[in-house]
Amino acid sequence: MSSTPMPTCPKFIPVEGGEVCSRSKANGLRFSVVSYNILAQAYVKSSLFPHSPSACLKWKARSQAILTVLKSLGADFLCLQELDEYDSFFNMNMVNHGYASIYIQRTGIKRDGCGIFYKLDSAELLLEERVEYNDLVNSVPGEANAHGDKQNCRRTNSGSNVPPSKNTREDRGDPNDPLVRLKRDCVGIMAAFKLKGPFHHVVIVANTHLYWDPKLADVKLAQAKYLLSRLAKFKMLVSEKFDYAPEVILAGDFNSTPGDKVCELNFDFN
Repeated sequence: MSSTPMPTCPKFIPVEGGEVCSRSKANGLRFSVVSYNILAQAYVKSSLFPHSPSACLKWKARSQAILTVLKSLGADFLCLQELDEYDSFFNMNMVNHGYASIYIQRTGIKRDGCGIFYKLDSAELLLEERVEYNDLVNSVPGEANAHGDKQNCRRTNSGSNVPPSKNTREDRGDPNDPLVRLKRDCVGIMAAFKLKGPFHHVVIVANTHLYWDPKLADVKLAQAKYLLSRLAKFKMLVSEKFDYAPEVILAGDFNSTPGDKVCELNFDFN
């Protein structure tokens, strides 16, 4: 018998007021969305998880445990962050359980990214857009593109065999240079879906992973504002293309806590 313990599978608990729509209407629309940072395998180090048995940290065990949890949730939409091994594991395994998906890998040498998995019997993909926060560099006056080319050259010359890690501020250059400060290789993805059923209902689901460093709170805020502006434009595009005003559901790992500027942003797209 395997010595690796089986994962404890969480259950859905409705948020306060989350059932108002279904209670007030006989045929109220109900669907489930899960946001889950599954921790990229490249960041799994025994020194960071000293209380976890080493066997549980190995990819063979972790991958099956994560898959078991995802299946048990049975959500209509799964928004996953730090998603790596997408092509080699998650995509094909989730297809076997009735899910299709869209995915964006982080820019640079890192192999993880953000994905949205959706049940084929619950939703139909209509339109998608991908967000690369390195585009913020282009908003800085001056030679942003030239600077970006230099950064890409340095990254390429470093070799693809360098193990991914959460970069420190020091290994990227002068953190006071806004071109260096904003180039963080973070991404997001958004998509419009038509919910299946005896109605015409379109929703937008977005998923992102903002930069982690608490000392670069301004970068996280810039990324969040950029995402909201892109979402507003995407909602307008979807509304015009499909003649329907969709609701917007924004999921992700914002690396923020209550009271941070990111949490205080207005997420009203109406």
